[in-house]
Amino acid sequence: MAKASDVAKLMIEIANSNPNEDLMTNLRLNKLLYFAQVGSLKRLGYLLIEDEFEAWKFGPVVKQIYDSYKMHGRNGIPTAPCNRESLTREEQLYIIDVVRTFSPKSTSTLVSDSHLLGGPWEKAYTSNETIISKDYIKDYDNKAIEIKPFKSKFKETDFIGYRNESNILVLPKELDYAE
Repeated sequence: MAKASDVAKLMIEIANSNPNEDLMTNLRLNKLLYFAQVGSLKRLGYLLIEDEFEAWKFGPVVKQIYDSYKMHGRNGIPTAPCNRESLTREEQLYIIDVVRTFSPKSTSTLVSDSHLLGGPWEKAYTSNETIISKDYIKDYDNKAIEIKPFKSKFKETDFIGYRNESNILVLPKELDYAE
């Protein structure tokens, strides 16, 4: 399992590299961490984040992450160095897919989505439990939170070429938009 801080830094880096992405605020970041945790069992076969999630009024929060970024208020969080070595390649690709999956949604929609009836946050919050049990997350049938792997319509060889059977480099055909 990964540290929430490493996952958070990678999410911030991904979001900040896309000019069309909403600002990565503390609220948005905590919701994305939650969705990454909820979807990870199905995709990775284990819970991604080792830290505990707490059931706060506006949804699930990793307190250490909230405390680390609260000085930014409602503003975007700047990119910080990310320790990618602490995450497997599969985890990194999964985190990219989480950010891509939820980037079209507004932060307020993410808050609503984290409050789904019968979800881990809702179970903990309505029971006045501070910590969202990992068992709640494991038991949750998360059909509403589906994180699909990114599929490109291009192959790698469309960009870099390939070597044919005579070992000659065949470069990709240039796109002709006039066709």
